[in-house]
Amino acid sequence: MSLSLTPLARDGDDAVREIFRSTIALGRPFPFASDGRRDHLRPYEDLCLRWYLEAGRADGALLRSSGTVVGYALVRLDVESFERWQRRATIRFLRRVLPRIAVRAYPTPVDRFYRLRLRDGWSLWRARHELPQLPHAHLNVVGGAGELPGRLLADHIDAVCRRAGLSAWCGEIKARVGRRTAALDRWGAEVVARTPNATLSWLVGGPVERLTIVRRVPARPARRPQAA
Repeated sequence: MSLSLTPLARDGDDAVREIFRSTIALGRPFPFASDGRRDHLRPYEDLCLRWYLEAGRADGALLRSSGTVVGYALVRLDVESFERWQRRATIRFLRRVLPRIAVRAYPTPVDRFYRLRLRDGWSLWRARHELPQLPHAHLNVVGGAGELPGRLLADHIDAVCRRAGLSAWCGEIKARVGRRTAALDRWGAEVVARTPNATLSWLVGGPVERLTIVRRVPARPARRPQAA
């Protein structure tokens, strides 16, 4: 399997959205995304991805295997610009979701998903001043691809930050409680905060936490093979 990184061109947007959806529940898809008439997941998907596919597009990358997109790295360097956008986007999200929750217009599992997401979002908002104010990255890889794809995407994020004169970036990893720490240590990432994730705990049927990680940007790029 040959792997290559390419810029985040617009013809890759559908692939980014598909990978986001297919891995949303710790590598599994959200099982209640549509009832055949309405795309229930789209408001949440837009809240998570839209800034990166618009204002942040220039810093993103796609990971391809033999031409097929198998992962992506989305990078946010301008923290203040993103926060302004996020405030407006959150209002749009609430206007789309809250009225349907209020009248119980969603199917029961979708209603529960959004209620739990709102609870998790409120907890994160309350803890926002305790989290690192650093450039942020969102990377994702299809299941079963091993460690190398994730490392290649992290190298891309390092390179973006290095060009901008930045020494570190942060991200979030969702994991079952007690998992992933050793792999993150090998990867050179420090876990700086742990937050229970009620939404994913419900979806996967066991306790899941959100790990906020900080990765220091190496002074020089790593030399890695381009194939797995």
